[in-house]
Amino acid sequence: MANQALLSVPIRPWVPRWLGIVTAFVVMLPIILINGAYTGNITEVSGTLGVLSEDISMAYYATSAGMAVAYPLIPKVRPVVTTKTILLIDLLLQVILSFICAQVNQMDIIIVCSFFIGFLKAFAMLEIILMIRPLFSPKNVRSEFYAYFYPIVFSAGQVSMAVTAQLAYYYQWQYMYYFVILLLLVAISFILMFFRYARRPVYFPFKEIDWKSILLMASILLFTIWSATYGKTLDWFSSTKITVYVLSLPVLVWLFLFRQKTTRNPYLRLEVLNSSKALIGYFYMMLVMFFSATSSLVTSYMNSIIRVDSVHANFLNLWMLPGFICGAVICFWWFRWQRWRFRVLISGGMLCYVIYLTILYFGITPDGRYEMLYLPMFLRGMGMMILFIAFGVFVVEDMNPKLMIYNAFFLITCRSVIAPALASSFFNNMLYRVQLQGMTILSENMRMDNPVAAQLYEQSRTGMLAQGHSMTDATALACNSLYTTLQTQSLLLALKTIIGYVLIFAIVVMVISLFTPFHKTLKVEIVKTGEDMV
Repeated sequence: MANQALLSVPIRPWVPRWLGIVTAFVVMLPIILINGAYTGNITEVSGTLGVLSEDISMAYYATSAGMAVAYPLIPKVRPVVTTKTILLIDLLLQVILSFICAQVNQMDIIIVCSFFIGFLKAFAMLEIILMIRPLFSPKNVRSEFYAYFYPIVFSAGQVSMAVTAQLAYYYQWQYMYYFVILLLLVAISFILMFFRYARRPVYFPFKEIDWKSILLMASILLFTIWSATYGKTLDWFSSTKITVYVLSLPVLVWLFLFRQKTTRNPYLRLEVLNSSKALIGYFYMMLVMFFSATSSLVTSYMNSIIRVDSVHANFLNLWMLPGFICGAVICFWWFRWQRWRFRVLISGGMLCYVIYLTILYFGITPDGRYEMLYLPMFLRGMGMMILFIAFGVFVVEDMNPKLMIYNAFFLITCRSVIAPALASSFFNNMLYRVQLQGMTILSENMRMDNPVAAQLYEQSRTGMLAQGHSMTDATALACNSLYTTLQTQSLLLALKTIIGYVLIFAIVVMVISLFTPFHKTLKVEIVKTGEDMV
């Protein structure tokens, strides 16, 4: 019983404490690793299935959308279903869905399965959080728990991408699903062996669940991320589907809001949005994801300028792990000591992004080195962790405990669904347009009356002739070489232009944060954890 009280894990009486801890982490590992799609193998999956890279991104975002939709349902399910029952059913369904994703070749099916994987992941994740929470924070202090848990979760995401890249490079992209399935089966076996017998639930609250609101919210999220993800590829409103989705969004939002205000037991309590601290926190988390989405620019630089393969490109993200740890340590001691104003912590997190963008701006060159990117990734990880933990605590400071589970919905929606999709779409579209403008400007000078262009052309043609090509082939190859050089230069110009503007924006946000009175006092009240942790 002592083990049970300490761990919050429904383990059998004979199970020793250390084995209970091991069981909790064995169950946690596949849950934090699992996704409907793994973005570390976009090139391999798109090439094998003959689909767009946007399809894989859509499946990835669909997983997060499923998690968001599931969170408001958790208070209705947990009181009538035991932990063992939830986890066994959840993980078994995850095995089935992951196997389907590995076997099918239709992206529509993978996207649907990804949504339900995320839906199930939310239930399992919260159960795990409640189990391990006393280990990380015996007094249930939210900042302490986040300082331990967030680095684990975010690090697992980066490790998952690196492992996926390795498996896809040396074997097949489906092996990531099989790897996760194996971990899920091991977790299921541990639950069966070491968890106490779970009584059958008396009933399942089907009638208490507002399925219409769930359908409306799922449609809102999926339509939004679908339009943002495929906008550039389908040329936005030239696509009938995007036009229909975008025009239907205001109607769906109105129907959802109307139903929440008129239903006796609403699916989502909108009173959360009455809190100014919550709105500020959601806004800053979206800003964090906006700045973090510049990783797509870094990927373009690695792929097209310095020619880095997918394995090394994904391993670069591992340099964020020590940044996660440093950011968590800073937040842990800041909230414990509380000697400085909250705005100092926030502006410090933003400073990490400013330095990160500054290094990228000056370090991105035609002859740049892969190793130059280590420090920026470290700083990005540290800034992200500081701001996520800080605002994770900030938004619930004065919040009614009954509303906190709904706060989790808004956190996931802002942090993991809307912001990443919109930010990635923004940077992809901006990169395309700015590069196109650069091509136009540079091509105007790429004439034979330009000494530099003429010299490059002659050198290339002479080299091709020396290799044994005919005059016709050498001329064509020299023109292609000039065009490739033009593309590279325009991409480099576009990257530096966009990063420069984002850098200016980050500096403005940092300065504003430094003078924003988030708190009137020096100290932040201790905020207890609850069943809303994300």
